[in-house]
Amino acid sequence: MKSDLVTTLIGDHKTFPPRHRVFNVLLIVGTLMSFSAVIINYFLDLGTPSIIVPFVFGFMVLGLYLASRKERMYELPATLSTILLSFFFFPVMWLINGGTKGGIPYYFIINAGVIGILLTGLKRLVTFLLFIIVVIILIVIEYWMPHLIVGYQSEAARYYDLSFGLFICLFANVLFISTLIDNYEKERQKAKNYLMEIKKQSKEIAIKNRKLERSYVRLKEAKERTEQLNRLLTEEKQKLQKLSITDYLTGTFNKEYIITRLKEEIQLSHLSRKKLTVALIDIDDFKKINDTNGHLFGDYALQRIAKIIKENIRQNDIVGRFGGDEFLIILPNTDWKEGYAVTERTRKKILALNWKNNLKITVSGGVAELGDEKFTSLFERIDKLLYKAKLKDKNIIEKEI
Repeated sequence: MKSDLVTTLIGDHKTFPPRHRVFNVLLIVGTLMSFSAVIINYFLDLGTPSIIVPFVFGFMVLGLYLASRKERMYELPATLSTILLSFFFFPVMWLINGGTKGGIPYYFIINAGVIGILLTGLKRLVTFLLFIIVVIILIVIEYWMPHLIVGYQSEAARYYDLSFGLFICLFANVLFISTLIDNYEKERQKAKNYLMEIKKQSKEIAIKNRKLERSYVRLKEAKERTEQLNRLLTEEKQKLQKLSITDYLTGTFNKEYIITRLKEEIQLSHLSRKKLTVALIDIDDFKKINDTNGHLFGDYALQRIAKIIKENIRQNDIVGRFGGDEFLIILPNTDWKEGYAVTERTRKKILALNWKNNLKITVSGGVAELGDEKFTSLFERIDKLLYKAKLKDKNIIEKEI
């Protein structure tokens, strides 16, 4: 019940930040203090001003409390409260309530804490400095013009008022600090709970990652076993090759895929009216190389030549193993001159390769630019150019002029 009452008065910690809740406490204490001062000052016969001032201020503080608690306003009520306390209420009460001989100096100490709690940044610094100036001015006034300070009717009245002020300040001090500490503990616990939740989620993610890693390892092992079976079973190997787009030996695209891509590029070139050049490269006397040096060396030669081709074409160009020792190169957005330059550079790079026993391996090829034709017609032109290069001295890239 007590906790529910406090929450009702100052607001719950989920809706109101710690500073706002402390502000609500201040307004409640200020309201009670003001109306209590009215009663005390009346019975102590401290004069009409000492009754009217806290009475009016009490209603003002009550209005600020309603704006803060009900409307959830903070900045404007907090600023107004600090200004009213620092520059109007307490200075006036100093003058009409005995000055340093009364209980008002205790409130000044509490007010300094209020400035520190409610305000921030430059606003806090300026308000506090101005408040210090006000305190100094009040002390100077009391020293040089003591007649301006309204005193007490009796020593007993002074002690009653002094005791009341001291009690109120002690009570307010404990209330402010306990509210701050309680809010700090709640925020700390909230942060601790968040951290525990994050750690819990991190552990769950780590467990899931380990499961995924184990699954990945199993998949990798399964893939390796599949590849081993593929090397033993020719029929399964052919089926996988049809599903795959990559030639297992050279790392270039396989024949099925390179033909599909060429047909697509031809269609795209016709639609976009962009140039397209295609080259077909064949290793010269590859059967003789195989027969003389063995098929393993032949495979090695294919791999090195494929690597040279891939290194010398552009990023958007496409290369595939068209036959046993033939490579088809697709050069999008390229005319026959550019295509010939790329293919000729590749031929020279292959010619410059060093092989065992001072062996020289060369390639021949044909290069043609797409016209208003389809795949079959274009390929026949390239194939004829390649055949023409073979009939000559080989180690030639033949082109159409």
